Amino acid sequence: MRIARTDIIDRDPSDDRVLVVIFMRGGADGLTLVAPHADDWYYRARPTLAVPASRLLRLNDRFSLNSALQPLMPLWDAGALRIVHGAGTDDTSHSHFEAQDHLEHGGSAGAGWIARWMRARGGTAGPLAAVAIGTTLPESLRGAPSGVVVQRIRDFRLMGDDRRLIDGLSRLYADERGGLGDAARAALEAEARLRRLRAQADSALPAGYPDSALGRGLREVAQLIRADTGLAVTTIDAVGFGFGWDTHFVQNEAIPGLMGDLAASIAAFRADLGVAAKRVTIVAMTEFGRRVAENTSLGSDHGSGSVAFVIDDRPPGGAGLECGWTSLAPDALVEPGDVPVTTDLRRILGDVIAARDPHVDLEAVFPRGSASAVTSTYARRRCCDSPFCSHA
Repeated sequence: MRIARTDIIDRDPSDDRVLVVIFMRGGADGLTLVAPHADDWYYRARPTLAVPASRLLRLNDRFSLNSALQPLMPLWDAGALRIVHGAGTDDTSHSHFEAQDHLEHGGSAGAGWIARWMRARGGTAGPLAAVAIGTTLPESLRGAPSGVVVQRIRDFRLMGDDRRLIDGLSRLYADERGGLGDAARAALEAEARLRRLRAQADSALPAGYPDSALGRGLREVAQLIRADTGLAVTTIDAVGFGFGWDTHFVQNEAIPGLMGDLAASIAAFRADLGVAAKRVTIVAMTEFGRRVAENTSLGSDHGSGSVAFVIDDRPPGGAGLECGWTSLAPDALVEPGDVPVTTDLRRILGDVIAARDPHVDLEAVFPRGSASAVTSTYARRRCCDSPFCSHA
């Protein structure tokens, strides 16, 4: 039985964009991912951890990309990569749990920022509008009108794939009017498309994908996008092959694999999508960066500002590299020796949402008065039209 077309899934092409949020959990060291090669203070603070010139890919007069991230360079050359140095939040706890919750809640108590975005869009959300790739619902999706957690597409089954029950539901809701009928038909249509996709799916990873949680997860996302299941936003963790980006010990041994996994997974994902990559924006971010000075265990401790990446054929906020800090001299750092946060991550996410859904009220997604530090920062004169610009 063919399920009738539903506008919740079969949207207008102009409204058919997807946001992929990659969370580098553990506090990624922005000074290693994108090294300030022109800053002498960087080398003084990191006699062991500073990235040598032989492993740097020059971006401009100040910064270079770590060669482990080389698969991102074609995106940089094509104007499809935005790099923000000094990205972070106003959380100062230096606690993974508190900083991650703060970021995923968008600085506000209660629901996650993705959940508030889905509600602010209005209308009826499809059953696969917001999908987390993993085993637990992330805080960013808490309170979403529709939020699904899956590891693999074949995990998503309606009524245990019982054809009699599914056909009965199809007949029951075929002529149902209003939001209930729309939602039911969308769920049934999504199930039908995923059933066809499962029948065609190859268990082998396509060439280029690392055999990691991120590589396998992005492969699943690519299949969801190509199947036109109504996906609007998905979130997935990038933790490499171990314990994530919390590199307190022998950082130079741990972080190359993390960077390689991140860059190779993103490059393979875009190649796998083909022309559909034009519909996708990728944001890769972390809860905080690392201390500027290396520690005695050849690692780095919890810090503040890090880097964020935005990947799109036309990145919201513009391609290139932006950085709000000018030096790593001790008097330019924030206590206890951190890179300052000069760009709030909500500004970066706000740019993406505004490009994707210009009618959405950004303050409904990221309430400005959610914390005193946010209020005092945003009360200043802004240098751009975004309410999340943190520059005075």
